[in-house]
Amino acid sequence: MMLIENFIYYFSMFILVYAITVTVLYLILILVSWKRLREFIEIIQTNITSVSHYTKPISIIVPAYNEEQTIVESVRSFLQLDYPEFEVIVVNDGSTDETMVKLIQFFDLYPVELDSDIKIETNLIKQAYKSHENSDLILLDKENGGKADALNAGINVSVYPFFCAIDADCIIEKDALLRIVSPFLKYEETIAVGGMVRIANGSTIKNGEIVQTKVPKKMIERFQVIEYFRAFLTSRVGWQRFNALMIISGAFGLFKKSAVLEVGGFERTIGEDMELVLRLHEKFRQNGEPYRIDFASDAVCWTQAPDSYKDLKGQRVRWHRGLFDSLNRHQKMMLNPKYGSVGLASMPYFFLVELLGPVIEMIGYIVMGVAIYLDILSSYVGIIFLLTCLMGILFSFSAILFEEISYKRYSNLKDILLLFMVSILEQFYYRPLTVWWRVKAFFNYRKGSKQWGTIERKNFDPKPKNNEI
Repeated sequence: MMLIENFIYYFSMFILVYAITVTVLYLILILVSWKRLREFIEIIQTNITSVSHYTKPISIIVPAYNEEQTIVESVRSFLQLDYPEFEVIVVNDGSTDETMVKLIQFFDLYPVELDSDIKIETNLIKQAYKSHENSDLILLDKENGGKADALNAGINVSVYPFFCAIDADCIIEKDALLRIVSPFLKYEETIAVGGMVRIANGSTIKNGEIVQTKVPKKMIERFQVIEYFRAFLTSRVGWQRFNALMIISGAFGLFKKSAVLEVGGFERTIGEDMELVLRLHEKFRQNGEPYRIDFASDAVCWTQAPDSYKDLKGQRVRWHRGLFDSLNRHQKMMLNPKYGSVGLASMPYFFLVELLGPVIEMIGYIVMGVAIYLDILSSYVGIIFLLTCLMGILFSFSAILFEEISYKRYSNLKDILLLFMVSILEQFYYRPLTVWWRVKAFFNYRKGSKQWGTIERKNFDPKPKNNEI
């Protein structure tokens, strides 16, 4: 019994030190994020169309696999963007559903021959299509090779110097391209910019546009709204300040094509988005070249979040395996001064907090359970546990406040109060659940496929409209 008590005591001390360290890191990110978001507020209040005369042409690349439920509405939203010059390249990666049929019928597509400069090797492109109605739309039908392969195929046929990678289940706001391109216009050394991803579940979408924003009805979807606020409005805004942003969401990111080609395009990995960003950091810091990887929180993309625990589990397991894989591939950057803030700050953070954190937390739950069962739980252990929960709630509250102060997408007071209540419940139910999933992913990260993850999709607009773009 004494041995168990000693273990619980020393482990509790370790958890205390760990929790204090993580809290300090969170507070730094919150403070930095608040300062940056105040700057973003001024940007949001300006007329973004004033930069339209100085924009750069963009190729929008949309990798798609079995997206029959959402693909038409998504492509419609892309074609309706307020942007002077762009093309939309949809890459059908061997879908087995009606994705191809719906695209061909709705957009009146016909087969064409495309001149493709093979800069990156990909699986075979079987046929290319263009639209009678919109000359800016291109469809590639290729053999299945995964998301990275589909993106590389799109890069090969793209004609513009910048490309925007967007998931096929997303809707982006009309001014999103104008906003996400702004850092490229402001800083010449910019090579990549991530956009803000929001949860579309519960909101009303018509003709490819968000017309009313609401908090989702399902609790599992509400939890994810809080998660996305934390990830984008605090974590990514904070790391961007130090040019140490390690993730540009695969759902919405803008890249300088020449920079991506220099590092060989997207790798066929489980986390191709994070891996590419790390490779860009590595290449430019090794060569001593000035560069900037930015984040535009005012450039908004809306995505469908999983609405079942089965789909959510699969998504979070893939994400955690992708994190493990990316850190493992680039481990030489860890704590290496050559890689600056990325090697000395963000990589250790993602290793200790994001990768190992779930394992440490799960051990903590087990230790707590054993201590309660043996009736040896001391008051300070309980206090440490409550403090860590309060820390998580504080982080969530900060993200919700940032959202309300800066962007006000949820204007209904009832919705805002509901989100605050959900963030409390999240700590005691949803968080332990996702911790367990991530622990399983940690110990099984080498297992499983590197191909597309499958999530059941719903129609964005339950009442389909006529074929009007």
